[in-house]
Amino acid sequence: MSIDISSPRVVATVTRPEDLPFLDAAVELPCDLLEYRLDNLLACTDEAMASMTRQSAPALLTVRSPAEGGAGNLSLEERLALYRNHWAAAALVDTEVASLESPAFSDFATEVHDARALLVASYHDFSGFPGRDLLADKLAAAYSLGADVAKVAVVVTSMTELFTLVELVEYHRGKGRLISAMGMGSLGKLSRLVLAKAGSCLNYGYLQTPNAPGQWSAAGLQSLIREI
Repeated sequence: MSIDISSPRVVATVTRPEDLPFLDAAVELPCDLLEYRLDNLLACTDEAMASMTRQSAPALLTVRSPAEGGAGNLSLEERLALYRNHWAAAALVDTEVASLESPAFSDFATEVHDARALLVASYHDFSGFPGRDLLADKLAAAYSLGADVAKVAVVVTSMTELFTLVELVEYHRGKGRLISAMGMGSLGKLSRLVLAKAGSCLNYGYLQTPNAPGQWSAAGLQSLIREI
């Protein structure tokens, strides 16, 4: 299932087994896409796969690296096997820039595109704001490694840091590239609205329970983005 992400879209994160029956019971989904975090759903990967094919919203598949917040302490090879077993049902696939730079993932971008999915290459810093130069380097690396969307999620505690993210989003959108950016921490909620307005194409909210600091609920985020 494909989706146009040229304009800002809301992604709801599916991170708990309890989220799957919640989705089945929902009359209307509070988002444009559903992100299935398979590293969090190891006990129910078959059920997650069934949900991915059953839901009306396109699926974004993620098996996050432990180094960037992933659960389960999975090796590169274990993560790669999970991706390959499940990405047939996904419209987008997310992995880290650092993973794409590893030998195990050397053919990952080609395989994702052969599966007719878009590749999101991401970078996360849960401890602070790493600075413009490092973020610019990570974004450039994402595109050079074959990503359709470059994504950064970092702690934002000042307006200066938020404006740096805005500048990076506007720069890459001006070059015709898809980019997703979000802040976590004290200015996390504000950042997600401002960056969506600046052109961030994937904007994440929680389905039932937050899994990152500074998140809106997906329903709340979708409503606010429509207002602005």
